[in-house]
This record gives sequence, structure tokens and C-alpha cells, in this order.
Amino acid sequence: MTKNGRQTAVEAVYRVNEEGAYSNLILNHLFKKYNLADQDRGLATELIYGSLRMRNHLDWILNQFADRRVNKMDKWTRNILRLGLYQIRFLDSIPDAVACNETVELAKDYQHSGAAGFVNGILRSILRSLDEIEFPQLKSNPVQHIRYKYSFPQWMVETWVKRYGVELTVDICSAFNQIPSKIIRQNRLKVTAEELQADLASVGIETEAISEIPQAFRVTNSSSLFQSNSFTAGYFQIQGLASIIAGHIMNPQPKDIVLDLCSAPGGKTTHLAELMANQGEIVANDLHEDKLELIERNCNRLGIRIVRTRAGDGRSLKFEKKFDRILVDAPCSGLGMIAKKPEIKWQKKPQDIDSLAELQLELLNNAGRFLKPKGELVYSTCTITHQENLEVINKFLAQNSDFELVDLSSWADKLGISSEFILEGSIQLLPTWQTNEGFFIAKLKKRV
Repeated sequence: MTKNGRQTAVEAVYRVNEEGAYSNLILNHLFKKYNLADQDRGLATELIYGSLRMRNHLDWILNQFADRRVNKMDKWTRNILRLGLYQIRFLDSIPDAVACNETVELAKDYQHSGAAGFVNGILRSILRSLDEIEFPQLKSNPVQHIRYKYSFPQWMVETWVKRYGVELTVDICSAFNQIPSKIIRQNRLKVTAEELQADLASVGIETEAISEIPQAFRVTNSSSLFQSNSFTAGYFQIQGLASIIAGHIMNPQPKDIVLDLCSAPGGKTTHLAELMANQGEIVANDLHEDKLELIERNCNRLGIRIVRTRAGDGRSLKFEKKFDRILVDAPCSGLGMIAKKPEIKWQKKPQDIDSLAELQLELLNNAGRFLKPKGELVYSTCTITHQENLEVINKFLAQNSDFELVDLSSWADKLGISSEFILEGSIQLLPTWQTNEGFFIAKLKKRV
């Protein structure tokens, strides 16, 4: 079956917006299903992530021109309109007339002639008044301005304005709306930094070493990254920059006995093994047994031999041994990953935060039981909510007097992280940092 980029995009955004699918998974599925050419893949990717990212912005405009509100429209029609308006509003490379005509054709493909006429009428009206579109004013109504201009749910904007203020919230939202860089981690077990860069350069993949953060490289043209011999040979692993930092801060040593309590898909697990020079033992646990195969595949590709996988609920797991170091990379709301997965904006709800914070504290409390005296535990999340981060740490410390917080200021300085991202001795990265991601890292030490 053959589909073009726009048809693929509308099917993907429908699945994400209306059925709760994950953008990266549905995109990969549809690319394989329809065997898209590279040009169509590029267009589909831009339309999917762009329209998801700017959904509130697009709906604000559509609601000013349609005779029924977006949330009352037919589900296919509203997603088709979002794709068309995104092209008109944000893609200068596509002429407005082409964007309009192609969107009308989409409506014919997936709806009927009446829907096509409805779509055509709205987009033509918007084109006639494009320069006159206004949003709520930042000065008089900052929450609604940020909500619609930068396209975020109201509860999220209200939370951030209360915690960070209006100006920083605008900066946070702007950063989350940027397309993030692709980061890879060099596998020291197999290749030097120079050899990795030369090998990738030989197939036209450009890399830039990230200053002060060992093993981390920014990739500027990554379309063929997974097809490269370097990937197959295990010379690198795709991993977020903040996640790489968490591994360095954990600082495991050769021959350590390490527990990674919530390990899938294994990026941090394999990094710890590399830092340990493939000596010692890592127990990689995850709640979902079906995810362990991915960890094992990554270990095999990267040449890692010291990882032992197991499945279990990290809140109630029991071990016969104690560990030198433990990583609790806890399940979280994922708000720090909005730049990579913009659907998080629309799929997460305020009530999710409290239930996740309870889960995170349970994981920490159980993990702490199996840490050796003088051992160290790193707690990390890919979110920026206070409830899931510092509040969890403070509750844990209040309940576990045999633990103390390790001040990460010196680590932050060593890794090029400025003091503005130090929060009571822990690291709270915001997307205003260099890779558009939010991330929290705390380190605890057991006294006795």
C-alpha cells in the first residue's frame, strides 16, 4: 500500500490526538507500512511533530474562523485542518495555495465532499486575514497568552508561572518548542572519540563533541545513523545528554556491584557498564519483562558482558545482596521530554503528578534497603515538576535518617552546568539548558 507524506501525517496525528498513541512509535509503524520515500518521510515528520507541538496555537486560530469549535468538529476534520494550518502558519517552503489545495484533497481522501468544502472555506478565510490574527496579551493575561501563543495546556502554564515566573515560563515553553539535537554516546569499550567521528564522517554523518561532557556528541545529519556500520558495530548509543550526565555523576567504578532499578530501555545501564570498564556486575531490573530483550540486545551490540537482567516491581523487589551503587531512574511524567515527544503536553494530566510522586518515593524507599553502608544512590527523572523531584528527595530523607544528600555543585561545575540549575544541592535542568530537555539528578549517600 502506498501513501504520501500528508496522508501518513494525518493518520499519525489522528492516532496520537484521538487514540493516545505515541508519536515515535506510530511514525515508525506507518513509515514501514507505507514504505515512504525519504522526501515524504521528511514532510510527514515535520507535519506530525509540528502540528502536535503547536496544537493549541492552531486551535486558537481555527476557533476564530470556523462556525463550530474545534472540539465539536469531526475528529478527522479537525486533524486535517491542523495539518493544513500548520503548513500555512509555519512552513515558508510550502506555498499557501499548495498547502490549502493539498489539505482539501486530504479531506476528500479521508472524509467527503462536504468536509472538503468546509476545510477549504476555513483555510481560505484564514489566508485572507492571516496578518490580523491576534492572541491574548502577555501583559494583561500572561497565562492565556502563553497557553495559545506557545501552545501548552493551561494547567502546565499555571504551574510554571507560579514556580518560575512569567518570563522564565516563556523561555521554557519556547525551548520546548524547538527541535532537539540528536545526541550519541561514544562506547569507550570499542572505539576512541576520534575513531568514532572519523568512521561516521566517512558515511557523511557529521558529529560535534560536546565540551565538558565525556562521550557525548551532537549529530547534525542523523537520518542514516541507525543504518551506519558504526551503529551495528556498537561504537555508539543514542542517549539524551542529561541522561549521559546522570551516569557520570553516579560514577561507578570497575568491580562495583550495581543495581539499575528501572533500567529499560538500557541507555543508562550500558553507560554504567562502560564506565566500569566491563568489570563488576550490574543487575538491570524493569517492571516489564518484555522490555528486557531490548536491554540485552543493546548489551550484545555494545560488547557489554556484566549486565544481568531481571523483571520485577521495584517497590517490592528483594535481593540477597547489597549494592555499592544504585540508580533509580524513576518512571515520571516525562515533561522534560516535550521537545522530543510533544504529545506529552496533551496526554499528561495534573492528577498524574501526585500518583507518580507516590510511586517514586516507594521505589526509593525500597532501593535504599539494599545499599551498602557508605554506598551511593542516584535518583533521576526526565521531568521538571517539583513534586516528582526535590519533594520526593526531601520526603525520602525525612523517612530515612541514615541517608544524606550529596551536594552536586562541584559535579555541575565540572560538567559545564551553571549554578542556576543547582537546586538545594541537586541538579534541575530546564529546557533553557543546551539540549531543550528537562532533567533532575540527586545523589544520596548511606551513612551506615
